[in-house]
Amino acid sequence: MSLEECIPQDHLLRKIASVIDFSFIYDYVRPYYSHTGAPSVDPVVIFKMALLGYLYGETCERKLAEECRLNLASMWFLGYDLDEMPPDHSILSKLRARFGALNSVCRDERAARMRPCNSPGYA
Repeated sequence: MSLEECIPQDHLLRKIASVIDFSFIYDYVRPYYSHTGAPSVDPVVIFKMALLGYLYGETCERKLAEECRLNLASMWFLGYDLDEMPPDHSILSKLRARFGALNSVCRDERAARMRPCNSPGYA
């Protein structure tokens, strides 16, 4: 039995996989990955896990990681087979910590750039 056979052709995740080329993620995250050290989890897998959480409204990393292990469509979407384990919740927690901090830096930078627009007489 293969996961490919288990997932209906009209499943939402099949539709997403057929229209989105997730390889753009590699260029986006390249500055954050080291070329040395232990091999890392594929960044596309991490992004897809976060996308699954968004699509299905799961905000708890532990529950999302468990759902990814239990749901055949999620396993297929992530590119794993039945005898493989997708990443655990700690990968998602690290992602939130790393990119959450980056988001706050960007938000602060945007606020600093907008400050002059709030000055009296600025049209």
